[in-house]
Amino acid sequence: MKLFTIGPVEMYPKTLEIRAKQVPYFRNQSFSRVVLESSEMLKSLLDAPAESECIMLTCSGTGGMEATVMNCLGINDRALVIDGGSFGNRFCEILQTHGIPYDRVKVPEGEALSSDLLDAADGSRHTALLVNYDETSTGQLYDIEMLADYCRRNNLIFIVDAISAFLSDPLSMRAADIDAVIVSSQKALALAPGLACVVLSPRMKDRILSSDECPSFYFDFKSYISNGKRGQTPFTPAVGVIYELHQRLGSLISNGGAAAEIARVKAIANDFRQRVIELPVELPSYPISNALTPLILLGGGARILLDKLERDGFVLNPCGGKRSDDMVRVAHVGNHSVSNNIELVEAMTRALLN
Repeated sequence: MKLFTIGPVEMYPKTLEIRAKQVPYFRNQSFSRVVLESSEMLKSLLDAPAESECIMLTCSGTGGMEATVMNCLGINDRALVIDGGSFGNRFCEILQTHGIPYDRVKVPEGEALSSDLLDAADGSRHTALLVNYDETSTGQLYDIEMLADYCRRNNLIFIVDAISAFLSDPLSMRAADIDAVIVSSQKALALAPGLACVVLSPRMKDRILSSDECPSFYFDFKSYISNGKRGQTPFTPAVGVIYELHQRLGSLISNGGAAAEIARVKAIANDFRQRVIELPVELPSYPISNALTPLILLGGGARILLDKLERDGFVLNPCGGKRSDDMVRVAHVGNHSVSNNIELVEAMTRALLN
């Protein structure tokens, strides 16, 4: 099976070699070195400001989202959430679970997030803005500079879920004045699931260290910051995935860094989008992430198409809700090439036209 899913994704041979080895013991200097080096490489790829902090959590991306909310915000805050799909709504659900007041900017289905929608929200009422940079459920890529400017004008904490956008679309913590960025292991990093990383700006780090106790024992960032000074985590981490991370980050940096990987993913995405022009599909009108292509099937039948492709050895992402019958998502992150696009489009042509 060839995975064209947005996570897990096709992994690289070097990563699979690490996965095949015995997981080593981790409470030693050898592992601490791996953690410290990985933290610095990850911050470099995110263009994080000096003195930023990297938190490594053994959990999914959603765990990283919840941990970030619990540590960065409290009941005296009021958040503004960009809600354009399942993952924007998930931020709302997390805030509600923890009793943190919030409002949402609801992005109409099929439409782009506009400055008018954003400006209609009263920024003076809020203390933070939360966004999924790439709303993975729809593939919409939001205008990060528009959001950053809104946060600057309203003096808001800026929290960005970059779980599927990291290494797929341009992102600089420094340029956008982002306070917390969440990434996950199984997207463009192309590692096994189980590791979420949160990079905190110096401002956010200071806020966390001076705040009252986090309402969680396992996810308390103060403990991770303290243990991180020696390259450790307070509890057993995803040791094997962190070794995968260390190798992958080193490879990315030696091959041109974030810009080179983003260009590679973009080229594959653009190639795929050109190849499907003749098929009975169309792309949404809103801006799309390089990470994946949401395809609207003009004749419907998404489930039938997915089943046919899986029999041919290709796995794509379905969509939920109203789009479950007329949209599928094709991911471009991970160990993919133009030749894989050719194979997939040939299989799609057989499934849609025959």
